[in-house]
Amino acid sequence: MDLYLIRHGACCDSTAEFYDDEKRTMNPPLTEKGVEQAQKLAERCKGIRLNAVYSSDLLRALQTSQIIASTVKCGLSVSPALREIDMGDIYKKSWDHYPELFAKWVLHREDIPYPNGENGADVWKRCSALLLQIVQEPHEKIAIVAHGGTIRSIVCGALGIAQQKRFLFGAPPENCSITVMKYIEAENQYFLHTFNDFSHLKTI
Repeated sequence: MDLYLIRHGACCDSTAEFYDDEKRTMNPPLTEKGVEQAQKLAERCKGIRLNAVYSSDLLRALQTSQIIASTVKCGLSVSPALREIDMGDIYKKSWDHYPELFAKWVLHREDIPYPNGENGADVWKRCSALLLQIVQEPHEKIAIVAHGGTIRSIVCGALGIAQQKRFLFGAPPENCSITVMKYIEAENQYFLHTFNDFSHLKTI
């Protein structure tokens, strides 16, 4: 099975007005540029012939997924398991409130959780459970529309790389980029084929 990990399109800045109390995270929508990026991406996905799209339930990813699914004419499933990493208190406070923790976190030598939030291992745990379901589906090509941090955690988790190394994969991946992984059932193994491909956006 080919897994196309897609980052959502460009979105509005994560200001206080976009904090979602129910989801306990920032939830901004796509900008006009983000919609245009998603449309370009969707046209490329027509050539890929996707069988299904799985999406984070956060608005920027969901809007991107809807554009892809409607263009490709395939099913769309939505899951909170694909949300961006939970940054906990950082959503409402800056790192200035946690100088000692930030000094350790910024080195990326440990998989340090955000204060009252998640770390990379937490993200991989929730995503891997969904991936296990996805790779058992009778499909050949699946798109997973998520977030930069989520995609990097999936790549590290699938390849057995320490989660703190995720920061070495993109800075982060570009909006509406494609990262391709292949899952070989007989070997129960993931392979990374392409990372952060956004060639379809060169004309924007």
